[in-house]
Order: sequence, then structure tokens, then C-alpha cells
Amino acid sequence: MTSSNDGRELPFGLVVNPRSALGRGKRVAVRVARELEAAGIPIELISGEDANACAAAVAEASRAGLRGLILVGGDGLLGLVLQIAAARALPLGIVPAGSGNDFARNFGVPRGHREAVARILANERAPHAVDLGVVRFPDPGAPGGFSERWFAGGLSIGFDAAINRRANAIRLPIGGFRYQLGLVAEIVALAARPFRVRTGTREREFDGLLTSVMNIRTLGGGIPIAPEARTDDGMLDLIEVTACSRPRLVSVLGVLARGRHAGLPEVTFETVSSARIDAPGEIAYADGERVGEGPFEVRAAPAAIRLMA
Repeated sequence: MTSSNDGRELPFGLVVNPRSALGRGKRVAVRVARELEAAGIPIELISGEDANACAAAVAEASRAGLRGLILVGGDGLLGLVLQIAAARALPLGIVPAGSGNDFARNFGVPRGHREAVARILANERAPHAVDLGVVRFPDPGAPGGFSERWFAGGLSIGFDAAINRRANAIRLPIGGFRYQLGLVAEIVALAARPFRVRTGTREREFDGLLTSVMNIRTLGGGIPIAPEARTDDGMLDLIEVTACSRPRLVSVLGVLARGRHAGLPEVTFETVSSARIDAPGEIAYADGERVGEGPFEVRAAPAAIRLMA
């Protein structure tokens, strides 16, 4: 257990975005708080009226002193917390309560709040070192004209990013089904995009459907786009899918949904420590949240966080 200078036991910061999954995060957080309090573990509830207020509260509490952060939500809440350096320095635990929960799924975190809390407490003394990704992109409003965003799951550009945009616009309590609806809509509106991708070993220009840089195996609530990805190798998995017809795309997606797309001629895999991706006019999404327009400079950040999972 971690103590403050005056000998008092530090609390866990219990982070919840009350709007996560249309309010599910708030409901689950109440149960998690009761579970921890019943075990005699001090907590500090950290929240806010919106994402910006929640991020400000996380930053303030992290700097003030906590034994760790327990996030009650999904990939979006994790992405919010990862932008805060003081929060990344603390051990992190996750109680899945979002729509997709791909990062928690990658580590087999149980959906039940009791089981998830038990997993966190069991791993508090020996958390796992976990890699992250970082993307740098143009931002006229930022110092130097660039911003950085940290991501835990993956960076999506093209077809999968467009699905994210459509899914985020659906304000119904249907969980990962939002992604499936966005997928159908994007198939109907199918369009190829020009990409230029440069890594340490090659530079390639192609008309394609997507370029994704993954730290974990799945996106969109369980689609195994990077079935060989690892979070402890200091690398990222780059996936490219070249353009194809609409009927062929349906076939490709069916194979991709089973994680068996490595042999398809439209699909290219590469393990990279960094990459530059140019995709004119395309908006990238990281962990399901909007990033901005490129060009994108992506790099791996080895052992960037300690995960209690």
C-alpha cells in the first residue's frame, strides 16, 4: 500500500465520465465505490460535467497524490486520461463500462465490476508494463503548430476512421452495435483514399481503404484487425488495406472479422517503431476519438504505463 508523508494511506482515484456509454459508467462507478469502501480501501471520486472538466479533475488529483487510478468506462475514458502526464505516471486499473472496451478486452479484464476490482487489487503490487502509441499531427492552435496524442489501442485512418465517426454520431444505448451500423453505412459509401506511408524500411504510395497503427489486437468492439499485436514488445503493428470492389470488400471484411486476413493480397502487415502517414483530407481517430488531419507521425512508447490487470 502507498502512504503519504504523514503516514495516511493514499486513496485510489476513481475516474468516471458520467456520460460514458450514455450513463452506464456512472452507474457502474457507484457499485465499484461500494465494493472498495466495503474492503476498507479509501477512494477519491474524480469526474466532471464533460470530458474537459473530467480531464482537469484527473490532472489535479493525480498531482496531489494517489496510489493509482481506477477508470470506470471504456476506451474513450482511457484515451482522455492518457493525455495527462501525471496520470500516466500512476498505476492504472480498468473496470469496463464503455461501448467497445477493446483495451480491457485485450487483457481479459472481466466485464463484471466485482471481478474487475478483484483483478485490480490482485495486481496492484506488481502491475504490468504496457506500451502506448503517440501520434504527432498539425495543429495551428498549438505551440509550434503541432499537437501530440497518446493512444492505447490504435490509430485509424480511412475506412475504419469513417466508421468510428458514424458510430460516434449514433446516440443510442446499443453498445458495439453502433460500430456495425457505421460499417454498413461506410460500405454503401465506399471510396478509395490516396495514402503515402513511410517506415524505417520502405516508402509506399497506394490507393487504399485504410491504414491503421495498432498497439492491441482489436478495434470496434472486438474486430481482430491486428491479431499478432503485443503490448510489451516496444513496437506497433501497421496494417494497410488496398482498394477493392464493394463485393470483394464484403469478403475481405468477413475474413478480417475472424482475424485470418494476413494472407489476403489486399492486406499488408508491418511491425514498426515509427511511421509517417500522409492521407490528404482524411481525419484520424485514436481509441475511437477524433485526432485531426495529417500528415501523421506515429511512434511507439515502450512500457509507458503500469497496468493493474
